[in-house]
Amino acid sequence: MEFLYNLCGTPFGWIMRLIYQLVDNYALAILIFTIITKLIIFPISYWQQLSTAKMQKLNPKLEKLRQKYKDDRQKLQEAQMKLYQDENINPRASCLPMFLQFFILFGILDVVYKPLTFIFKVGDTVIDNAFSVVKSVFPDLAEQGTSLQEELAILQASHSDPSAFADVFGDSLSAKIAEFYDKFTLFGVSLGTTPEFSPDVWNYQSIVLFIIPFVSGLLQLIMTIYTQIVQRKRNPSAQRMGCMNVMLYIMPLFSVWFAFQVPAGVGFYWVCSSFFSLVQSVGLNLYFTEKRVDRIIEKQNKKLEKKYVSGKKTFTQRMAGQVNGPTEAEKKREEQIEAAKNMSKADLAKYRQQVLKEARERMAKKYGDAMPTDEENEEIAENQQPRKKKK
Repeated sequence: MEFLYNLCGTPFGWIMRLIYQLVDNYALAILIFTIITKLIIFPISYWQQLSTAKMQKLNPKLEKLRQKYKDDRQKLQEAQMKLYQDENINPRASCLPMFLQFFILFGILDVVYKPLTFIFKVGDTVIDNAFSVVKSVFPDLAEQGTSLQEELAILQASHSDPSAFADVFGDSLSAKIAEFYDKFTLFGVSLGTTPEFSPDVWNYQSIVLFIIPFVSGLLQLIMTIYTQIVQRKRNPSAQRMGCMNVMLYIMPLFSVWFAFQVPAGVGFYWVCSSFFSLVQSVGLNLYFTEKRVDRIIEKQNKKLEKKYVSGKKTFTQRMAGQVNGPTEAEKKREEQIEAAKNMSKADLAKYRQQVLKEARERMAKKYGDAMPTDEENEEIAENQQPRKKKK
């Protein structure tokens, strides 16, 4: 788990340090960091929202398939993949933004836990020495901190008694850390403090810390309700999935619980992220009107025609191939190509004539023309043979 924190935290720690140097306030740095990350993943969110809008237009067709193949799960899966392929829809489009959100969350968690590492570039050896001082001078504070919270304990202890860390940090760094502690706050409350559900003393700091998790949960709940309203408005005939709805309403409760387990800085990021996600979702839903989605689909279909001509496959086509395997026509074609490689010139000429005959017969059946005679097929096959160059 610590490896995951380090992997996610290192790039975001560099970004947070740069932002903090510009704004000189950690809460404001978290706010700007949230905006930057939202802008970075906005193109992915855009395609996710578009895919969701296209899926909603597809729901009536999907419902018909579910009714048609309700007793055959394998055929239902194949029919759904065929429909996704025909409509050029990637059913997994929502997975990537969700993964990125958790990646960023782990990163910001590591950044909040390790302000000395990322903001001041303090090495591991110095941090170990500083925590040894905490153990000897502030044993109660050292016992409260886990291995991930050592730097927060050092930060708080250094603020209480800067002189105890003079030999570890030096005068210059000690002064910077003391100054940073006053800026590692939100409305005067330390972002390194973990909220408590039932604090021993109710004061200004405990109230602000107590509010942060519930604001996070409230924004998640609003997001859930809004998403449900939009889905029912766009597809009134869709069945309400009870289990899925329960999960959607559990997420706000999880958000509240999570914010009570981590420092307030992480909870504040969660609040900012939820707020901007709600604003983004409302904006994209207003943008993706039914007419605009139809125009986008039409434009995409025109681009796909060129890909079909060039023989390139889309994601859904590749997925359909993995699920269904090669079609009978594709298998037959591959077998014919392999067989043709080992044919003599005479056999190859007969093979080409047979392929041409079958193709002309298919075209004749399709357009209602007269079936070609063997003489016509032979004449066309001879005309398509490469002519020998005269010496």
